[in-house]
Amino acid sequence: MNRKSQRGVSYIEFALSLLVLVPLLLGTIGIGLNLIRAFQTIQVARDAGHMYARGVDFSQTGNKTILANLAVNIGLNSTSGVLGTAGSGSAVAIFSTVTYIDATACQKCGSTYYSGGAPTASCRNLSKWVFGQRIIIGDSNMRTSGYGSPVVTGNSPVTIGADGTISPTDQCGNTGDQATFTSINPYQSVSGTVSGLPSGQLIYISEVADRGFILPPFMNNPIQYAFGMF
Repeated sequence: MNRKSQRGVSYIEFALSLLVLVPLLLGTIGIGLNLIRAFQTIQVARDAGHMYARGVDFSQTGNKTILANLAVNIGLNSTSGVLGTAGSGSAVAIFSTVTYIDATACQKCGSTYYSGGAPTASCRNLSKWVFGQRIIIGDSNMRTSGYGSPVVTGNSPVTIGADGTISPTDQCGNTGDQATFTSINPYQSVSGTVSGLPSGQLIYISEVADRGFILPPFMNNPIQYAFGMF
């Protein structure tokens, strides 16, 4: 083939290579941006968790504003209430305090916890992890907690106060207040052998989820999620 007949071949080859290179480039950019967002999500969950475990009350407007400023890069909005609403923003922060209900905790509820070898109605949550507080900031439709949620509907709803706290009565006797640990159990007693965190201790859990960089058709609705226990 002479030189004249080869004119334009390189343009065709370059155009064909773009069919592979352009999607590869876009995919690389999208993955890189979501990787950065994942690091930001982890950092917010860790910093917010440290604050929460040290007694910062995120039901207060001022503290919610501080958290929103801390998480401005992931789009957290502080205007929602304690229980969370489907408001604006593209992120949610979920704070939970959980505790283990043992015999001592049941006795503090002011009633006998065993009757005929089974927990009484006032202490149905014996040997269960329950929520002592739940605060949601941001868009609660973004993601639910990985550790369950207090049941606030139905015939026997859990009552959550304005500051997110749950009464000892609900903690002991309302099964709707039970937390869910699927992969780990911080405290358990099997055949008399106790392992994990001692009973009576509090675990502070911070969870943060946000919407990552959207790039169809590679990433249609990526949700970043991170949590910390303190």
